[in-house]
Formats: sequence, C-alpha cells, structure tokens
Amino acid sequence: LPISSSAHLYAIPYLFGISDPLFSSLAFAAVIHLGTLAAVLVALRHDVIRLTRVALRTATSGGRRRGEPADERLILAIIIGTIPAVLLGLTAGDLLESAVRTPLVVAGAVTAGALLLWFAERVSTRERPLQSVGVIDGLMIGLTQALALIPGISRSGATISGGLLLGFRREAAARFGFLLGIPAIAGAGTIELRRLLDSSEDLAASAPLLVIGIVSAFISGLFAIKLLFRILDGGSTRIFVAYRFAFAAVLVASVVLRGGE
Repeated sequence: LPISSSAHLYAIPYLFGISDPLFSSLAFAAVIHLGTLAAVLVALRHDVIRLTRVALRTATSGGRRRGEPADERLILAIIIGTIPAVLLGLTAGDLLESAVRTPLVVAGAVTAGALLLWFAERVSTRERPLQSVGVIDGLMIGLTQALALIPGISRSGATISGGLLLGFRREAAARFGFLLGIPAIAGAGTIELRRLLDSSEDLAASAPLLVIGIVSAFISGLFAIKLLFRILDGGSTRIFVAYRFAFAAVLVASVVLRGGE
C-alpha cells in the first residue's frame, strides 16, 4: 500500500519499545521485502510471465524475434527506471542507514509523501494506459522510486505519484510501479540477505524471525495488492493520503510525549 512499509518497520519498534537491532535495520526491511516481492510476482504473474517470455525470446534470437512494441517499451522502461534506485542505494546507503532514521525525519517523509500523492491525484489527467509507457516515463518514475529509499516516502506511493503526474491512469501507475519494483526489491533483498549470512553474528536466533516475517509479508502483500487495485479501480488515493497524515501525527505526538526522544 502507498503508506510506506519502511516507515512502519521503523515505527513499530520505536512506538512499542522493541530494542532488537535486527528489527530496526535496513537489512531486515530489505530481506522482509522478499516476501512482498513474492506477492507481487504472484499477483502480477500474467504480466511477469509475458514480459519474461518477450525478453528471453528477444535475447536468444539476437533481436530477430520480438514481442509487441508495447511490451518491448515496458521492458526497456523497467530497465532504465531501475538505474536511479541502484545508483542512489550504492552511493547513499550508509547515510540512509543512520541519518534519516529518526522519528521526526520519518514523520516528515511520510507527510511529504502524502503531499506528493495528494498533488499528483489533484493534477493528473489519468488518461494514459500502461501500453503507452516509454523510456522517459520509466526514467521519471524511476527517479521517484529512488526517493523511496528514504523511510517514509513509500516506494509504491512515490511510483504511483510519478505515474499520475505523467498522466497515467491510477491502475496503470500502480501496475507499472509494482513491475518497476521487482528488480530493485530483488536486488536489495538478495544483497542484504547475503550480508546477514556472511556476518559474524549468530543468525540461529534471527532465522525463525526472518522466515516468519517473510511469510507474513507475502500473505499481507497479496491482500494489500488486491485491495489497492480494488480501491484504485473505483476511487482515488485520498484514503491513503489521510492515513499518512494521521500516521505522521502519531509519530510526532510520540516524540513530544517522550520529551523529544
């Protein structure tokens, strides 16, 4: 859902006083997202299978056997759109691990994401289908996806906002955002999982927690994707904007009540 899973993964330990460093780390968030990645692959399996076949057929035939032009543009848009998130993750990963993970900064990012989604909803023409996506669209939406490395912005919220600003229909913006997230989520999750496995820490106690987290993320992810498309099919994103403002208010209030901690 476009309400920032990363912000919630930070907020839950903060609000409930859970001190385990595993739960508050970006590594945990990235690995848990392998569960939501699986949910995306299942929910969008027809798109994924079709695009994979087109890509393999084009690659193995040296470009002679190609698919529909719309599918080719979509694949290229996904490839180009993945680059900004990869570059920002490689160059600013350490900064994102520490400097921006405070309750007030997360609350500010949640609010900023809400304002972006509200503005995009307000000005969008919502006329373009997914078949009209091009390379420039992929790059622009990819830039919004890169911003979601900041906890609170929301990857799906940012990509939906980017798609709406480019005039895409709500459902088309969400669908492209999910497809665009597949390489980024898979890459980040795999890298962080390998880091956890290669670390000197004993993962015997953490392994069951990671498994439970991934499974629950998969189940809730499937539900969330279906719910999101149902909401976008007959309504707007205002409900998510309202929730984000309320969520940010809770974080700010908790800081005040704790004397600024």
